[in-house]
Amino acid sequence: MAFAWSGRRGEIASRPYLWQGSGFHRETRVTRTFSLPLLIALLLVARLAGAPAAALEAGGATQGPVLPVERTPFHVPAFRNDAVSMLNVWLPPHRVAPYHEHSRDFAYVVVRESPTLVQNWGDAAPTSIIWPRGAVGFGAFSKQSLTHRAENVGDMPLSIVGFELLEPAPKGRAPSERPAGFTQIIDNERLRGWRLALKPGEITPAFTQRAPGVRIVVEGGELIETDADGAGQNMALQPGDFQWRDAGPARALRNAGATTIELVEFEVK
Repeated sequence: MAFAWSGRRGEIASRPYLWQGSGFHRETRVTRTFSLPLLIALLLVARLAGAPAAALEAGGATQGPVLPVERTPFHVPAFRNDAVSMLNVWLPPHRVAPYHEHSRDFAYVVVRESPTLVQNWGDAAPTSIIWPRGAVGFGAFSKQSLTHRAENVGDMPLSIVGFELLEPAPKGRAPSERPAGFTQIIDNERLRGWRLALKPGEITPAFTQRAPGVRIVVEGGELIETDADGAGQNMALQPGDFQWRDAGPARALRNAGATTIELVEFEVK
């Protein structure tokens, strides 16, 4: 099982190469029981229909085919270049993303939370998880693939923005050392990432981005990005927006709006 979550004072903990980041969550193992006669009947029906017994879930429902993640319902490919493939996951209330496989290294940010049942292929029961808004995760699925399904059991959409790393190995890029205001939340062999929360009127010191990467918006607002010559670009950001950012010259970020802006930025190694 690629994700091996365990509670440590409420914080997500796992194998170091599979999870790094921030955020708090609650999880509960959900067990669905049913009678032996019913199980035998379900297995018999599946056998008569030509379906293998292994294709039954613990709840008795027949599993569908395992899909590649980019063809999975509610997992929408949103951008692709030579380095990354962006996915916009918007799982409506009480809907299911069926079994799908992650086989590339994958980083993601939870933009909007909702209680979710997640079941890995082969597990007898799903796990009930509430990811918090802004939680950041990484799965080294090139080393150990993951097949799972997810069901949003809440009354609000679950929104996750993530990206697969298409390069099979790191390219040796050296990421930035970000200035005050940025909090480093992930650093592994594949990428480095930071969280930035800017209150109204706050500005970061100028910094140079040394490796290309991705910006994902958790909380939006009006952001002004200013270059070394003082030229500014206003951006009206919305939760779930993302940008591919090439390595580039010094810039500073200022919150020109009335609400706190929260961003997660990654640079790819």
